[in-house]
Amino acid sequence: MTSTKRSTRRSWVAIGGLGAAAALALTACAPPGAGPSTQGAGGTAGTGTLTIGFISPTTGNFAVAGQEMYDGWDLYWKTHGDEVNGVTIKTILEDDAGNPETSLTKAHKLVEQDGVNIIVGPLIANTALAVAQYTASVGIPNLQPVAASDDLTQRNANDLTVRTGSMGGSQANYPGGEWAATQGGYKTAVTLCADYAFGWESCAGFKQGFEKNGGQVVQQIWFPNSTTDFSTYASQIQAANADLVYVATAGGAPGPNFLNAYLGLGLPIDKLLLNCCAADQGTLRTMGDQIIGLKSVSYWAEGRDSDVTREFVEAYKKASGGKVPGAYIAGGYITASLLASVLQERGLLTGSDLIDAITSYTFDDSIFGRVSWDDYNNTVGPVFIRQVEKLDDGNLYNVPIATYEDVDQWLGRTPEEALAQPTYSQTFQG
Repeated sequence: MTSTKRSTRRSWVAIGGLGAAAALALTACAPPGAGPSTQGAGGTAGTGTLTIGFISPTTGNFAVAGQEMYDGWDLYWKTHGDEVNGVTIKTILEDDAGNPETSLTKAHKLVEQDGVNIIVGPLIANTALAVAQYTASVGIPNLQPVAASDDLTQRNANDLTVRTGSMGGSQANYPGGEWAATQGGYKTAVTLCADYAFGWESCAGFKQGFEKNGGQVVQQIWFPNSTTDFSTYASQIQAANADLVYVATAGGAPGPNFLNAYLGLGLPIDKLLLNCCAADQGTLRTMGDQIIGLKSVSYWAEGRDSDVTREFVEAYKKASGGKVPGAYIAGGYITASLLASVLQERGLLTGSDLIDAITSYTFDDSIFGRVSWDDYNNTVGPVFIRQVEKLDDGNLYNVPIATYEDVDQWLGRTPEEALAQPTYSQTFQG
């Protein structure tokens, strides 16, 4: 970090419906050239336009996930209006197709040509790392709704980047390994993970949680992000003959594509544990009833027994013609509501003041559960072991069967110990 972070936190109890989800919020930044904002003791801000650059893959292999991340953001403004406390929100959407070079080019364009005040996104771990480094160098706050690269809030942490609606890859998957070994009764596992930062981190988190609790990972298999045919990988999994198969994808098409290959070999669904993204709502809608009973691990559970979560789910269903929101939609929505709440409560803020306004709060309940932020701008909150169930409305939901509260990003280490080790890769899994 480039400066000493806060040591005290305020508490915020979210209440009722969409207002409760909206209470998950606190931030914004004055447009360049707009002059200083006028903010009185009551939080009254000057009028103006706040321009947001939103980067997400809306084409390519991650188009479903990328579009949903934007849809969650857009839902908030359509539901609540795009003016808050005299400030009009203008969003410019750019498609990076999940490519780091494209993402960085779009970030330059948004800052240098469009004059945006904040960048939201992008989605994929390597694109997010590239954009966060650039935005920090030019003093632009970067809100990350979904990107799960560990180093966004570890080795590459900076005061202008905050994870607003997700967790780090290893953080969100460590409890899955712990659960599999201690409650699931699995002794051996084979892992299949995407061959880039998020996949390495997700596998590392699961592997450490599993092996620290007595399990053994007997084989690790890696696939390129561009993979569409998983039949070869499903055959390798079958040959490994482990008690459990852990699979981590980055969302979009790979989840259904893997499941079609796996189930096509007649392999049992009760031997699977998927990560957040492989078992997100896009997968559930695509696969249908054949995956009832599928288990996964995630920081998001749309079937959670919570009034706040239910009200958000119902609002999205109403807006989308009956669809159930997944993690990408939830992350985009929470990010928008954070921004709106800061505008409403604090007026216009700039730079690290904006980020500090977000991370100084603890949410006793949100659509994710009890959430706070650590000194590296990373979320601390619950992780759920989920099971696909069909509920009364006829939709499939990820319903929690176990909950791990207050999960941080350090996997049982001190920050100093964690940061001293190499970054995760195929060859280093912790």
